[in-house]
Amino acid sequence: MARRFQFRLEQVLGYRQQLEDARTRELSGAQAELLRVQGDRKEHETLTGEFLGRFGELKKTGGFTVEEILSYSDYGDWMAFEEKQLQRQEREAEAEVEKRRLEAVKASRDRRLLENLREKQKQAHAAEVSKEEQDFLDEISSSAFIRRGRAERTRRAPKL
Repeated sequence: MARRFQFRLEQVLGYRQQLEDARTRELSGAQAELLRVQGDRKEHETLTGEFLGRFGELKKTGGFTVEEILSYSDYGDWMAFEEKQLQRQEREAEAEVEKRRLEAVKASRDRRLLENLREKQKQAHAAEVSKEEQDFLDEISSSAFIRRGRAERTRRAPKL
C-alpha cells in the first residue's frame, strides 16, 4: 500500500497563512483610516466652501463690524490650519496604506512560495507512487508470463 503524502513544512505554511491574514487585516484597517481621513477632508472642504460663500456675501453687503471681520479672519485661519492638518493626515494614511500593502504582498508571496513547494512535492510523491504501482504491476505480469511459459513447457514435455 502506498504511503500517504506528508508535507514537512505544513506548520510553517499554516503560520505564513496566519501572517498573511494578519497583514491583510492591517491593510484593511489602514485603508479604513485613509477613507475616514478623506471623508473628514471632504467634509472640511464643504464647510470651507460654505464659510467662504457666507463671507463673500457679507463682503458684498459691506455691513459688518471690525469684530466680525476679526472673527471671520480667525475662523478662516483656523480653517486653513485644519486643512493643512487633514492633508498631512491623509499623506500619512496613504503612506501607511502603502506600507501595509507591501507587507501584505510580501506575506502573500512567502505563503505562495511554500504552497508551490508543497504542490511540487505532492506531484513528485504522486509520480513516485505511480512508478511503484507500475513496477508492482510489471512484476506481477512478468511472474504470470513466466508461470504461463512453464505451464506451457510442462504440457508440451513428453510424458514418461
